Amino acid sequence: MDLKSEIKEFSRSEGASLVGVGSVDRFRGAPEGHGPLDFIEEAKSVIVVGIKIPDAIVEYSSYAYKFRGTPWWASSPTPTGNWITAMRENVYLLLGHFNIDIMLNNLAIRIALKLEDAGYRSMPTPNTNSTGVGYPVSHLTNYFAPFSQRHAAVRAGLGEFGFNNIVLTPQFGPRLRFVSVITQALLEPDPLLSEKVCLREKCDVRGPRCLQACPAGAIQLREGIDHTASFIDTPSKTDARLCGIIPEEGAVPPGAHARPACIYYGQCLSRCPVGAKKVTQR
Repeated sequence: MDLKSEIKEFSRSEGASLVGVGSVDRFRGAPEGHGPLDFIEEAKSVIVVGIKIPDAIVEYSSYAYKFRGTPWWASSPTPTGNWITAMRENVYLLLGHFNIDIMLNNLAIRIALKLEDAGYRSMPTPNTNSTGVGYPVSHLTNYFAPFSQRHAAVRAGLGEFGFNNIVLTPQFGPRLRFVSVITQALLEPDPLLSEKVCLREKCDVRGPRCLQACPAGAIQLREGIDHTASFIDTPSKTDARLCGIIPEEGAVPPGAHARPACIYYGQCLSRCPVGAKKVTQR
């Protein structure tokens, strides 16, 4: 078995839903300090692993309205906006985000060690700025990641960008999180995805659902995008200040907080019909 097949088989045996390989040359044009060669000189390949978020976690939205009782942190037994948001974050943020991040980062380290044992210097890249351990949600608004897992996933042939700027895969739509390992091992790259996964304007009779679902209007389509080709780069602009990811204090535009926030549990992800499956009770 060749090294690429060995790494893919190992990753799947450890819970990976998807595994792809991209060549370093596909990352030309990355911002300074954020390309594979900035992490490892003479890097040749980038291995990208994705783990699927369980459908029930992605679709979790109505439980807060059905909840009976008063949590210790709530002042009223009647769910309020802050209460509903907190309960959604408790499920999606912890289980669909932080826990999967920990799984991915652990797997990335193990892949890097296997490659290192084979004689290839390899660097696992953190898939988020924090796994949330010991940090309240309010401390996680300064989001920064040194390496774009989304761009890596597309360049490893796992999917294309959707109008929501999230990676959509043919198998699971946007319902995955990713991590990457940069390595000096020369592995055969997987082909870039040529098929269109995002439904584009055909998503809904009223237009793309992700754009409709964004409560703050944070997503704006770029001009001049070729809608007939696969989106290798982001087709939209996302105003991170409006969707709740605030890069620095004082960066919130006037009136931003007057609109409903959508922090971490992503309406643009959960409303995307790609990858959603109708579950039949048995």
